Amino acid sequence: MVGGFLVAAAVVGVVALSTGTGGTPSDPYVVVRVDVDAGAVLRPDDLELVPLDLPDAQRAVSYTDLAVLDGATALAPLAAGQLVQSSDVAKPPGGPGLATVSLPVEPARALEGQLRRGDRVDVIATSTAGGGPRTRTVTAGALVVDVVERGGGGLGGPTELSVELAVPPADLEAVAEAGAVATVTLARTTGVAVDGGGPAPSP
Repeated sequence: MVGGFLVAAAVVGVVALSTGTGGTPSDPYVVVRVDVDAGAVLRPDDLELVPLDLPDAQRAVSYTDLAVLDGATALAPLAAGQLVQSSDVAKPPGGPGLATVSLPVEPARALEGQLRRGDRVDVIATSTAGGGPRTRTVTAGALVVDVVERGGGGLGGPTELSVELAVPPADLEAVAEAGAVATVTLARTTGVAVDGGGPAPSP
């Protein structure tokens, strides 16, 4: 009962903000069109833009673009008409349909740590099988979500990088195996054509 009351209060609050006495609201913000269960993945059809007058603090944590929330996961039940705020959802870093995985890499094999968020990379694994080296690309065009330096190497540089990548779920096991048993090289492919179909997509 308490949870239902809080959701109802949130909806009433949105209605009050949109019909307040401060004139006609002109800025649209994202609200849910239908009831959404916790754990549900949001799609554009679940959402709509409604003109609202919001205080500065609420504007900073609300959304004005439906596409930004495509593929986000609801962290709590959302009632039809409720304003969607950043604490209500978890957004996939790489976009809908991608999973994230961390990969330890030597700086010399990751452009000396010059990778940045938003870069695209191919993950290349080299291992020794049957006495000879075997090299293969385990995932192509992966999105760099974050780069963390670990330890202090020569001249103050890092001894290892932990690179967080957004990849198709089907590639997760291959990427994890490469990080555990192979020598991994990250090749920057930002802007490079993939599968002959033009440049890699922007994050």
